[in-house]
Amino acid sequence: MSGCAPSEAALPLRDDDDGYRWASPSGPLGRGFCLTLVRGRRPSQVVPVIGGKSFEWVDWAQLVGPGDGEEGGSRYFAGIAYLGDWTVILEDRGGLGMDGLIAGPLSAGTEVVAYQCGADRHAHTRIYRDGRIELDQNTAEQGADVTDPTEATITFVESQIGFELTGALLESKRYLLVTVPKV
Repeated sequence: MSGCAPSEAALPLRDDDDGYRWASPSGPLGRGFCLTLVRGRRPSQVVPVIGGKSFEWVDWAQLVGPGDGEEGGSRYFAGIAYLGDWTVILEDRGGLGMDGLIAGPLSAGTEVVAYQCGADRHAHTRIYRDGRIELDQNTAEQGADVTDPTEATITFVESQIGFELTGALLESKRYLLVTVPKV
C-alpha cells in the first residue's frame, strides 16, 4: 500500500472488471491483502477501537500500489471507508482482520467479517461476533492442493454483508489512511 502516489496498477479498474479483478493475481492487490468489514460502525468509530492513527483521505489509486503495506513491520497500514452499513478496512499484504486482539474487541456488540488472501492465493476467512470467533477457515491448513479460492471466498463474504465487493465499488470510495500498531 503506497499511501501517497497513484499507482498505474490501480488505475484500470472499471465496471467491467468482472467484479473481482481487484483481488486477482494480476490485479492491484494481487500480492495479497486483508479486507475487514465491520457492521454498524462508521470509520470514526472504528479508528479508536483499533488503536489507529489517522492521516489523510486518499482515493483508490493512492491506497493500492507499489508499497508493501508495512509487511513485516510493527504496524498495519490500512485504508478505511464506509460502505452502506459496513466500514471496510483494506490493507495491501495486511492481516489486521486475522489479529484476534484487534478484531475481537472491534466486534463487541456487532459483527466483523475478515478475508485475508496471500500472494500464494491461500485464503483465511474469519467471522467475529460480539468478541468471539464464530468461523475460522484457512485454506493453507487444507493442504497444498488448494487452488485460488478468491471468487468463492469473496462470494461467501458478500453473502455475509449483503452487497457485492466489485472493483468499481472499491475504486469509487475515499479511504481514511490509518496506521495501527501490531499487538
